Amino acid sequence: MPTFNKFHYEPLGAEDAVRFILLDPATCEEDPLSCSIIQYQRSEQIVDYSAVSYAWGDPEFSRNLEVKYDGDTSYLRITHNVDTLLRRLRAFSESHYLWIDAICLNQMDEDEKAQQVPLMGRIFGEAKMVHIWLGPEDDMTAKVFAFLKLASLVPEAKPQSKMARLVVDVMIKIFGSSRGFCELMDFSERPWFSRRWIIQEACLAQRATVHCGGYSIPLPLLAIAAKRIQTLDISSYQIKVMANLGRPMAKLTMLELLWNFHEARCLEPKDRIAALLGLVTDDHRLRLDYTAQWAELYKKTVSNIFRLGDNDTRLQVLLHLFEFGPVSLPEDIAYPSWVPDWSNSRQRRLPYHSHIRNPDTYEPYPTSLGHSAKIDLTFCHNTLQIHWRASTSGPRGRRVVWATRFGSPLQTQGRSTEQVINVLDRLFPPTSDSTLRVLAVSSLLKMIVEFRHSRRDQEFNNPALDMYIRSIISQRLPKLSNTSIFKSLRTLGSLLQEFCLFELESSEPGSETSTDYGISSQQLQVGDVMIPLWNGERMADTLYSDSNMLKKKQNRHTNNHHACGKAC
Repeated sequence: MPTFNKFHYEPLGAEDAVRFILLDPATCEEDPLSCSIIQYQRSEQIVDYSAVSYAWGDPEFSRNLEVKYDGDTSYLRITHNVDTLLRRLRAFSESHYLWIDAICLNQMDEDEKAQQVPLMGRIFGEAKMVHIWLGPEDDMTAKVFAFLKLASLVPEAKPQSKMARLVVDVMIKIFGSSRGFCELMDFSERPWFSRRWIIQEACLAQRATVHCGGYSIPLPLLAIAAKRIQTLDISSYQIKVMANLGRPMAKLTMLELLWNFHEARCLEPKDRIAALLGLVTDDHRLRLDYTAQWAELYKKTVSNIFRLGDNDTRLQVLLHLFEFGPVSLPEDIAYPSWVPDWSNSRQRRLPYHSHIRNPDTYEPYPTSLGHSAKIDLTFCHNTLQIHWRASTSGPRGRRVVWATRFGSPLQTQGRSTEQVINVLDRLFPPTSDSTLRVLAVSSLLKMIVEFRHSRRDQEFNNPALDMYIRSIISQRLPKLSNTSIFKSLRTLGSLLQEFCLFELESSEPGSETSTDYGISSQQLQVGDVMIPLWNGERMADTLYSDSNMLKKKQNRHTNNHHACGKAC
């Protein structure tokens, strides 16, 4: 393409200006694509237009789009995917207005993008129609769309098992067998369902239609069908996305959006926030600075949440830290540890607030954790302060008095057995009444192993270890010697290769029965202060897990009645 024919963007004439393309009609799909690019101010009467939601796909700009202006023609390079969808959406007899980000935004102008991206929610919300483009059809598209339409018509039924049987009946009718679920999974793997920007594009649409080649379905019907599919108890992030796109988003917070759509992908880490801003209410929306480093945007987001949210909302941030992890920057960069790394997907390594391993089930978002009566979080001078109640954990919290972790695979089984027995000796000294200690540690390990359901949690089958465990049980708990809970003690050596087991000081000096134990994915040190955040509905107060304890380094900020812990 000659360089003098390259299209050059005119700067936007006002802060509320937006561009639209006026796509020319064609009677043949092979005719060249041509359009005009026109600016309008949102304060003026804007023409009726449709917006396009799609996945960019391969960023190879291999096709030409003719752009006409004042009798001259220039050319804009577009991707194959944009070329295909424009050919499918253009009319036969009349021009119509479209908004599509690849063309209506100057992708080379970061300042313009920073000004335009916050408007995208309104652009999609004010469009008369949003066209969702999934890509070209394949051999199974016709059956998939037939199933989705028929499944959306199945009336609500209870119990869930009855609903599931009705869905399977529809599947057999369309696909010939229940193996049609594999075709649905292949369909859900199309890139659009994993893209982050599509969330606000679809959720804010007044009307939306999903296109796959020559087939289409209204978005509300797709969402209903996805909810029906969920009754089959097969958890899938993409199916969850389909079902969520049909629910009203007006009352969802930024935290809930980040939680629900945690796997939605985008090229830039900062877009993990930017792509959801259109769904947040104006009073909670922050000004987007595209020139800022992505971690600073995350910090600004969580600071805004801390300032505007209540105590339950601030506690939700701690759950985000546990499942997303904190932002990790080079050691020479001082950075607060209370900023979740939302560029990651959520993971549950330990049973934090939930005993469900898969984060993509349809369990509700934990808006209230039941911890408000135990601690208060405040945010002042860019510092997270944690105030705990004396009635919950004593005036200074609870300190670690012992912690151990193997950290790497042990070289021989004999050496493994020796180290595990040494740990058990420390946990259950023969001179003390350690009945409740045995129950507490065994229950904790059993809960972790059952939650993880991992082959890595191997039982050490060693005669010396078995004899030692039997002796502990027979001496402390003779009436419970056959209880399977104690089998979990055999997994201690395996768990300590990955986690740290710790013990807390008694809540009352000299009290044996109030000693508590926990498992942590981090290495703890004696003297670390732990702040109890356990949920009594989920586990006994004597058991702690990584998410139920907030580590407080002794050399961090402390004064009088509050502390800034590891989440600071």
